Amino acid sequence: MKISRLLALLLLASPLAALAQTKPTTTTTPSKTTTTTTKPTTAPAGTQQQTEVTEDLDPETGKVIRRTTRTINVPVGTTASPTSTSPSSTTTMDAPVGPATDAQVTAFLRKKTTVSTLTTTGLLSAYELFMERVRSDRANWTPTNWANAAAIMSALNDRYQQLRSSFSLDDKLTIRSQQGEFQALRTAKQISTQVSDKL
Repeated sequence: MKISRLLALLLLASPLAALAQTKPTTTTTPSKTTTTTTKPTTAPAGTQQQTEVTEDLDPETGKVIRRTTRTINVPVGTTASPTSTSPSSTTTMDAPVGPATDAQVTAFLRKKTTVSTLTTTGLLSAYELFMERVRSDRANWTPTNWANAAAIMSALNDRYQQLRSSFSLDDKLTIRSQQGEFQALRTAKQISTQVSDKL
């Protein structure tokens, strides 16, 4: 029963993950967009050039794995490109995050937690508490809340990598499904934000 539930969660997360991988604007890896305005050198009259740099980040390490630069012409006086005008755009939600501190993890899980001392059983429990909190509270989350949650997940993932060989196959599948569910929920929020910003 437990394995079939995990497989069902993985099957639900797979289409979103596949969609995210096939469309550059909806990747599962976090992106950071920076816009720089330059003097109009070859821009038509009444326009100025803006350079937009998009960085795709590894969700576990926060390191840049791909950087894309494009230059566009926009009307004079435009301060940001259309993809980054909203304060709730992907720039805040996708900002690279490092692992959270023990105090942040404790506050998020609402249970005293020292990540570096978690055992396999404690880590499984922490992932479960984490996902319960994400499922129950995500409807009202701001991009900052999502970034904080990603930092908590990063801390748990770091500990998982240290203890990985100690977990059974079922436990590994449970953790992987929770990691996948979090990424799917976060990607779904990013997609809905991007769509609502364009409407």
